[in-house]
Amino acid sequence: MKKNIIVVDNHPVILKYMTDLLEEQGHRIKTAKDGLSALKILDTWIPDVMFIDMVMPNICGDKLCRIIRSMPELNHVYIIILSAIAAEAEINFTEIGADACIAKGPFDKMSKYVVDVLSSMDQGSKKSLSGKIKGIDDLFQREITKELLSSKKHYEVIMNNMSEGIIEINPEAKIIYVNPSAVSLTGIDEEKLLASDFTELFKDDHRERIKNFLGAAESAPQINIDESPFNLNGKQVSINILPVESQAYKSAVIVINDITLRKQMENRFQDARNVQAIATLAGGIAHNFNNALTGITGNIELLKMSLEEGENIRKYTEQMEKSACYMANLTSQLLSYAQGGKYQAKIISVNDIVQNTLSLIRHTIDPGIKVEKSIAENVSRIKADFTQMQMIISAIVANAQEAIEEKGIIRICVKDEVIDDYSASILDAKPGRYVCFTVEDNGKGMEEETKNKMFDPFFTTKFHGRGLGMAAVHGIVKNHDGCISVESRPGRGTEVRFFLPAVDTKAIEGTAKSNEPKNGTCTILVIEDEEMVMDVSRKMLERLDYQVLQASNGAEAGNIAKTYNGDIDLAIMDICLPDMMGGALYPVITKARPKMKVIVSSGYNVEGPAREILDAGVQGFIQKPYSFSALSKKLNEVLCIN
Repeated sequence: MKKNIIVVDNHPVILKYMTDLLEEQGHRIKTAKDGLSALKILDTWIPDVMFIDMVMPNICGDKLCRIIRSMPELNHVYIIILSAIAAEAEINFTEIGADACIAKGPFDKMSKYVVDVLSSMDQGSKKSLSGKIKGIDDLFQREITKELLSSKKHYEVIMNNMSEGIIEINPEAKIIYVNPSAVSLTGIDEEKLLASDFTELFKDDHRERIKNFLGAAESAPQINIDESPFNLNGKQVSINILPVESQAYKSAVIVINDITLRKQMENRFQDARNVQAIATLAGGIAHNFNNALTGITGNIELLKMSLEEGENIRKYTEQMEKSACYMANLTSQLLSYAQGGKYQAKIISVNDIVQNTLSLIRHTIDPGIKVEKSIAENVSRIKADFTQMQMIISAIVANAQEAIEEKGIIRICVKDEVIDDYSASILDAKPGRYVCFTVEDNGKGMEEETKNKMFDPFFTTKFHGRGLGMAAVHGIVKNHDGCISVESRPGRGTEVRFFLPAVDTKAIEGTAKSNEPKNGTCTILVIEDEEMVMDVSRKMLERLDYQVLQASNGAEAGNIAKTYNGDIDLAIMDICLPDMMGGALYPVITKARPKMKVIVSSGYNVEGPAREILDAGVQGFIQKPYSFSALSKKLNEVLCIN
């Protein structure tokens, strides 16, 4: 029976020999010099039989067999391996999808095996084609070929274990070799990669760049593309192109590195530098703002003390105090941000957290989204960092808003809950009393896979992450000895619950001390360069019956400490002075007055620049803006230190 046959071999003598033999038998023959050429023929001509050499360029025999067997329309094709290395290498031809294997040997004997195999096919017995390699008994091992095969095997082991993706392409950019890492990077099976167009692996916006680089590589020894990475299968990759050329062969080897993590780290490092610059600016603004607020709040308190009881003007001063207090809270948040989110836990009201956060973020919430809040009566207080709590709530609300399409509802509920032993094991928490915050939305929800990854570092469902990630939210909750859980289903919305330990406020109230101001009779040196702050501080201290000395810079303060004829019981010292920092001034004044106590007063918080001086032995710290009662309490506290 006449058959359509393709012979694939890189040796022209074999192609001529097989063509003459098979045409003499009446078969129709097409020849290909390599695997790539064979696949091109298969696009337009389907054979009944293929004779394939094992070792040849541009897709070798075993890879070509696997590609053919991956194509359903070619399942009927009989594949026969023609092997010149049958005696030197163990060939499991059935494993690669071939039906038979004939060893290349003397032409007269090889002709007999070719005719026999085709006759077996005519008899419909595919089973007779299987078994051992035909013609191997007529061959003997060749040591040189054996050594070359061993060298090839060694090369394959190296290539298969490289972390870089290696792809070889011919001058037409067709892929003729891939290693396992390249398969992994592209996410495409080897059988589909081979013979495909390399440039088609990239999206349109990068494809033209790739073509330009391939063109440039023809005249350059090596092209290294790293500055502007390519997107490949959702990864960022760098590409090196190495042209390979010999008398009979021309191709290009492409080395692909997955630099996704490196680029993420570089971007985060750059973000961190930007954040650091913004944080420095935020800290400076907050410091200056607090200096100004000290003058405002101090003078308001002095004004109230000067007014007679019952005057109508008092209601205006109370409103001014509320506004000043709100402004002080805003600067406190700026300072917390400037300190990189350092933990400063205080006993705080849950209601204050929710109200304050919603007032700050309400302008960012889409008008079509309704925000409902429900805070249980007599809910417990918590010990937490106020700003970090705001960051958590705003981050969860932001995620909820993104999950809602056009219109929807976000509900924020807060209540006391007891976590028992069973729930504690599920939530990874300690049993006990907690305050439970619940943020619930009726958005699109999440699949299980997304929900399981939401606390992973770097994970985002957005191309560009923004805001506080859920990994950071999880970290903050854990740092506060709390726990967090998420329930979500596609189309059913999401519920995020986080628990923070409740504080026994009755025990705290029982140990609280009175904040009523007390009068003093000591001498206090105020070191402050801001005239408004100096003026209000002096008036407050004089109202408390203290004698006040003033210094507007470090040199003045040092001179007073050394020359004043009398006792100086305490110094209230700003950190940032025109001529020196407080850290440099502190040893100067304490050397002149060893018994003098020192309070640091700063617009920065205690974890800012004041920390170094406090660690050096300063007895107290008071943050601007401070109230009259807070100043009195701090003075009594420090002056009573032995």
